[in-house]
Amino acid sequence: MRYTTLGKSGLRVSVVGLGFWQAGSRLWSSRNGGLRERVREALGIALSHGVNLLDTAEVYGGGLSEEVLGGAVRALGREGFVVASKVAGYRVTGGSIIKGVEGINRRLGFTVDLIQLHWPPPYPWPLCWSIRGLEEAVSRGLAGYYGLSNFPRGLLEEALQCSKRVEPVSNQVQYSLAFRAPEVDLVPFMRERGLTLIAWSPLAKGALAGLREASTTAQRGDRVFRVASGDEVLQKALEEVASRNRVSKAQVALAWLISRGAIPIPGFRNPARVEEYARAADVELSEDDMRVLDEASSKYLYLWGRGYGELRAMRFIPAVVQRLAIAVMGGI
Repeated sequence: MRYTTLGKSGLRVSVVGLGFWQAGSRLWSSRNGGLRERVREALGIALSHGVNLLDTAEVYGGGLSEEVLGGAVRALGREGFVVASKVAGYRVTGGSIIKGVEGINRRLGFTVDLIQLHWPPPYPWPLCWSIRGLEEAVSRGLAGYYGLSNFPRGLLEEALQCSKRVEPVSNQVQYSLAFRAPEVDLVPFMRERGLTLIAWSPLAKGALAGLREASTTAQRGDRVFRVASGDEVLQKALEEVASRNRVSKAQVALAWLISRGAIPIPGFRNPARVEEYARAADVELSEDDMRVLDEASSKYLYLWGRGYGELRAMRFIPAVVQRLAIAVMGGI
């Protein structure tokens, strides 16, 4: 496994991590029996291959993901992992964010290494209130570092201006061969400011691993999955590069992100996939491989907009409505 430093922090993290949205989410049909055993098995495989970055959130399964992940980490050894979680964007005041981080630590059973704001706060709440809360969480020792999530360039610049005591170390955004919008203006700015890009949905919910038919609510409702799963040009390019390197499509898609300096955090339902993901760190794509993939995916630079804008609709939904809706669903 290869490692990198998370932003300007001292956190040494694997160049590929694991996402735990699937751990307990109804949208992924993954609340059935054996969940705890599957997560523990997956973490055992991750540990043996050097994967140490694990990402979850308070809204995943209504906190179930954190509880299950925390139990598995404690059983296998806390020192072997760097655990990240996210407070919901409906937490718009510093006090609410502190309460959210305290709840995360309680469910995990230990202090989180990286706390992130899952999405920007809705109007009319000042962004600086949220940043103050994140800074306070770090200052109080409730989290080691803080990062952001789903922040476009403009809001990221504003967040950095709000920072007074502690700066963020990362920004977690959707990024993959089928969703290259971050490259337009966000990636260059983040590199300039020393922020690490953590890539969620790096396999477009399975489409870049070769999955052609949706089997869960999360996949059926995802526009990127629908387009990428039927994109014959992109699928052929993945097959070509995978065959040439004797690896899987998923490993090619993850290696492409790693080569661009991003840290992909693919999710899983089958623990056996974890070894496949870990070995993506060993895949060395040639210049020709990168050219083939870049050309086949070039339309995805602008197909989804002229810049990053995922979850931007949440800014127009009042915080109390967001919180109530997610609570009624039992998390996402």
